[in-house]
Amino acid sequence: MNAQAHQPPTKKENSLTKKSFAEKDTNLAEKVAPVTAEEEKLFADTNITMKSGHLVKDPVIVGDGKYAKIRIASNKEYQTADGKIKTNTNYFNALVSSNLEEAFEKTTSFKKGDWVYLKGEDSTKSFDTPEGYKQTASTIFAYHVVLKKQAKVNEIDKASNTANSATLDAA
Repeated sequence: MNAQAHQPPTKKENSLTKKSFAEKDTNLAEKVAPVTAEEEKLFADTNITMKSGHLVKDPVIVGDGKYAKIRIASNKEYQTADGKIKTNTNYFNALVSSNLEEAFEKTTSFKKGDWVYLKGEDSTKSFDTPEGYKQTASTIFAYHVVLKKQAKVNEIDKASNTANSATLDAA
């Protein structure tokens, strides 16, 4: 058995390793914009969420024109133990304030089926149902929205026709 293979690195090797990490940190610091103390305090306790998905329906103006309400669907695919691909769909509600003019205008121009990205803060509320159960609802208050891909008219019509035929079949 070779005794040198199990010896810890020498001090010289450690200092070289530390130097290379320090150099990497310096290079990273040059690329990232400096954050002021005021900005650091402002975002210290902020929760930030980013979502991407397709609009389930056209945006709706609510709260006497104060908010644009959207709902997006986001799919996650996974493989089961037997090798089958399954899809899990999550739905997210979001509000965009009319005070954020650019984001509000973009949001109101979206259409059902558009692929959108949004960034904002999560807000969770608990409430009692008329039946006496406690429920929780989460909403994203989005402050940044982007249209990633506009839905094709054919895709929307196809999705509507599929939903309509499923409804007719059930009746």
